[in-house]
Formats: sequence, structure tokens, C-alpha cells
Amino acid sequence: MYPFWDPVVWPLLQAAHARRIVEIGALRGETTALMLERLGPETELHVIDPVPEFDPAEHERAFPVRYIFHRDISHNVLPQLPPVDVALVDGDHNWFTVYHELKMLSDAARRGGAPLPILILHDVCWPYGRRDLYYAPETIPVEFRQEYARAGIVRGQPRLVPDGGLNAHLPNAVEEGGPRNGVLTALEDFIAEHDQSSRLVVLPVHFGLAFFVEKSRLRATRRVGKALDELESPAGLRRLVRFANEAWLANQGALQVAARS
Repeated sequence: MYPFWDPVVWPLLQAAHARRIVEIGALRGETTALMLERLGPETELHVIDPVPEFDPAEHERAFPVRYIFHRDISHNVLPQLPPVDVALVDGDHNWFTVYHELKMLSDAARRGGAPLPILILHDVCWPYGRRDLYYAPETIPVEFRQEYARAGIVRGQPRLVPDGGLNAHLPNAVEEGGPRNGVLTALEDFIAEHDQSSRLVVLPVHFGLAFFVEKSRLRATRRVGKALDELESPAGLRRLVRFANEAWLANQGALQVAARS
């Protein structure tokens, strides 16, 4: 989610006036650091990651009280949290994990008499929009776990390929598509059951970013609606194309450096 920070995520967080945020999946802590630097002292940030690639103690020392790190899986933490204003969902990219994360966030909001948090989900497009990834397959109940293998993904090919492809070192679902498979499928299944009028915006670049916001929250915080309108405007779409091109060029440069090393 880090590449989306300047053009997309930060403007929305500003518009939302969020006082409590949860980040599910922090990886190297890049987005976490940006939130801590830019959000005001009244904002409380919860970060959930069982295997962070950074030292949370550094953040805890720099931002006492405001920053709460949870070294655990999301399904153990979310039921214990109070309602949040914004949830950044970028952890384990599979149907079971994401669907239940959204249900837990919704349940906490209902218990607290609050609207659903603004949901921001990464990886809603290819390759994991319609295909499960299991960082820890043993944590997924068998009945919700697709057949998986450590093999690569190729766009346009539903089955994993034996040689090459994307993320061949990770446990990917063997087949793309079908029920209970992928991040976007989890979001759609959650939306189908959600009983409040809401707005969905999907940005189909850099693996895809989705925003799901209840209209009650849009009415209470009109700047959020305007921020979403801007993303879908002609000017916003032009910026999105530029962002996609820059991300592609940066990725190509990284691949060339890796090939020479």
C-alpha cells in the first residue's frame, strides 16, 4: 500500500479526520512511519503484524501512547479492539482471512454504535483479487483453504505454472477464480451481506486498491466523498495513469538491477 500513500491514501486520511486507525499488515513499516509522522497527536494507531520486517520498539519509543503494536494475527486482535475510523487491510491475501477481518471490523463498529470504518484494501486486482495466497497455510481451516502449491502465477493463465511466473516461492492457490478465492471475492461477499448503503471505489493499478465507505459516514464527513469523487474524476484518472506508469518503470528498474547483481 506504500506506493499509494501520496496520491491516494494520505489525502483520504486527511479528509476523514480519523482518530483511531488500524493497519493490518505493515511489512517494512513504511506506511506506518508516514502515518505516525503526519497524523496529529490525537490519533491512535494500531498496527497488526505477526512477523514485522522492522523494529516496532522504535515507533513505540518515538510515539508513546499513540502507537500500539500487536505482534499477532489479525483474527486474534480485531475482536479486542474498539471501533476504528479507518482500516488499512493489507495482510494475508486470502478469502478466509480478509472476509473475517471485514466481519470483525463491522462487528466492533456495531457494538460501539459507530459506522463501519472506511475500508482500504490492497491487492484487489491481479494476481490476488481472485486467487488465494497463504503466508501460513496451517492457520487457514481446511474447509476454507484452496488447493495450493509453491509455483508461479502468469496473467491470463488460471493455473499455476511449473516454471517461472510471479511469486513462485509463495503458497498460491493452484486455480484462479471460483467461490471463496481471493481478496476481491472476500470484499464482494462481505458487501453482499452488508445491510447499509455504501460506496465502493476500485483503483485498478499496482495490484489494485479498493475503498468501501458507508454513506452515513460520507454524510458525516463530506470531504471523504469529495476525495473519492476526485479519484474518479478525469483529472484523478489522469493522475492514476501517471502513477501506474511510474510504478511500472520503477519495477522495471528494480528488475534490471536484480538481473545485473
